[in-house]
Amino acid sequence: MHAGSKIVPTDKGEKTLLIIGLSGTGKTTTTFTTQNNSRPVQDDFVALMPNGRVYATEAGCFAKTFGLNPDTEKIIHDAVISPDALLENVSQNDKGELDFFDTSYTKNGRAVFHLSAIPTAGKAEEIKKADALIILNKNENIIPAVAKLNRIQAAAYFMLGETTGTSAGGASEEGKAMRVPGTNPFFPMRDDQQGNRLEELVDKVGLEVYIMNTGRVGGPDTVESSKKIKIPHSSAIVKGICEGTIEWETDTDFGYLVAKKVPGIDDTDIDILQPKKLYERTGRLNDYMSTVDRLKIERRDFFKNYPELDPKIYSIFN
Repeated sequence: MHAGSKIVPTDKGEKTLLIIGLSGTGKTTTTFTTQNNSRPVQDDFVALMPNGRVYATEAGCFAKTFGLNPDTEKIIHDAVISPDALLENVSQNDKGELDFFDTSYTKNGRAVFHLSAIPTAGKAEEIKKADALIILNKNENIIPAVAKLNRIQAAAYFMLGETTGTSAGGASEEGKAMRVPGTNPFFPMRDDQQGNRLEELVDKVGLEVYIMNTGRVGGPDTVESSKKIKIPHSSAIVKGICEGTIEWETDTDFGYLVAKKVPGIDDTDIDILQPKKLYERTGRLNDYMSTVDRLKIERRDFFKNYPELDPKIYSIFN
């Protein structure tokens, strides 16, 4: 899997998360942001077995550096500026000072550093079994900050691999709506196999599966009424998933569960948890419903490309 992994301690025992996401959607940030003294295990690739065992594949980390802020991503920031890190496309002045916000050349800055540069890093052999899978979807429309999926929905959204492209994929992808099955551009075989296999593994392992939007709801930042999903929001969601403290209700348009309340997210931010409320409140309910209809049609058409996929997986959009 093109995924990060972390171990999160809770009062009910340790929970292991797998975080899937296309480059630039927040996979590394989500993996290394701390909840309850969590321990990141892997940044980019893991193997998941039918008994829930997780194997790590790399001792290094690969971080996107544009906008890297020590106030919100201190662990990654400190690793990136360490003497052993390798940087590419990162602005530096004559004094050797780095500027992670400079766009004069490119936003596609990268850094490679050893996992040992993370003082809180854990080891894959500490993992007893995977407990939850988070599928990242960096979007700007009606995708909630978090949604909980059943087994068939999990396979469907895993196959959709929906996100908005970022500068990590180059200028040709930035800002464009994309669908990359499993958000894994490196899978060497038929993508149908990814969806069918995930459906099996969710059942065998007993995985809980979630979508997590790391972008905005209600439109891009040019839309005044839209809201950004910030790193502290996502961190509160990850903590709530691990501790089992999120209150859920069924979304009537897509059938998955959306959050009524997440500890650590103020009630004034309910719009990021239930985007429909934002559209209703701002007089744009027709826009919301037209987006619902458009997404269902696009998703049905997308799944026609995968004839070997279990029909149950794409039937949820009929």
